[in-house]
Amino acid sequence: MARAQETSPDGSRRRRLAVKERRDELLRVGMELFSTRAYDDIWVGEIADRAGVSRGLLYHYFPTKRDFYVAVTRAAAAEAGELTAPDPSLSVPGALRAGIEAFVGYAEQHSQGFLTAYRGSLAGDPEVREIVEQGRERQLGRILSLVWPGEGPPPVLHLAVRGWIALAQAVTAQWLEQRQPPRAAVCQLLERTLADTVSAATALASGR
Repeated sequence: MARAQETSPDGSRRRRLAVKERRDELLRVGMELFSTRAYDDIWVGEIADRAGVSRGLLYHYFPTKRDFYVAVTRAAAAEAGELTAPDPSLSVPGALRAGIEAFVGYAEQHSQGFLTAYRGSLAGDPEVREIVEQGRERQLGRILSLVWPGEGPPPVLHLAVRGWIALAQAVTAQWLEQRQPPRAAVCQLLERTLADTVSAATALASGR
């Protein structure tokens, strides 16, 4: 059976979506908007118009603009997590390199969203901070599993890799604001600093 039609704000007819489909569509629109423009420059009415829904329907799914942004950030973080997942067919250096390139590339494509989450007006929001922290923990676990495949990585390695993740995010944010040097150089810088960090931490752990 064909789904019922609903009228969009401009009077045109459109397919009525199920709850999850509608929510996913709104999040997709949010990712497009917040990826290229600052949070404070986007209005609720614009989001609704872009999605082809009324403001009332948008508020039905997301009570406030901030709630909408948090949901978009969570969806973007999940997408970034999938794109940066290690490829088991690659060597350890190759997997780390691919992960770094995917991370920087995704940040470039969603520059304003990245900067808002890390440095923008909502960077101090508790839920946004939690999403960012969850992403850091995910990447920490992935890197440690590659560079220390055994159980229980030494505390110094855990600390070092966590510090490198913070460095990588800070370097990427600064690069997005300046766009110099070229992206390839940024990726190489992060790759080499990670290799040096892991080498130094493992040497300390072994008493060398």
